[in-house]
Amino acid sequence: MSLITGYLTSKQKLIWDMKSKGLSETSIARKLKVTRQTVHKALDIANSKVSTALEEAAKINKIKIETLDPAKGILLGYSSYFKTDALITFSAKNGVQVWYKHEGDCNNCDQFQLCKETLLSEAKDRNILLPTNADSMPPSKLAEILFSKIKGE
Repeated sequence: MSLITGYLTSKQKLIWDMKSKGLSETSIARKLKVTRQTVHKALDIANSKVSTALEEAAKINKIKIETLDPAKGILLGYSSYFKTDALITFSAKNGVQVWYKHEGDCNNCDQFQLCKETLLSEAKDRNILLPTNADSMPPSKLAEILFSKIKGE
C-alpha cells in the first residue's frame, strides 16, 4: 500500500471503485457475497484512506486545498508555486494523479501519450462526456475539459 494506490488494499479498492461507479452498498455486497455492513465499513475505511492520500499529495505538491471529496476521488486546490489551479484525482485504475491548469507544450513532452491515456481514462471512469475528437486533442486540452467538468459538479 502506497500513496499512489491511496493506501487501499485490493479489496478496499474494488469496493471503492464499485461505489464510485454508482453501485449501491447492497448491490456491491451481493456481487462480493458479503454483508452490506461489511461493504459500509470497507467504504468508510477506503474513503478515509483516499482522503489521507489526496491531502498528502496536496501537501507534497504545496497545493492549498479548496475542495476535497474522497468518495469521488477529487481534490481541487491552488498551487502558489505555479500560480494556477490544481486538481488531484484518485481512481482505482490510475491511482493518485496531480494535474495543473496550464498552457503546456504537449507535443514536445515525453509524457504526451501517458498523460493522454490517463486523462481519457479519468474522463471515462467519471462518466465525463468528451467531444468526438477527444482522441486527437493534446493532453492540456483534455485536462482543461476535465477541470471544468469536475469543478462544475
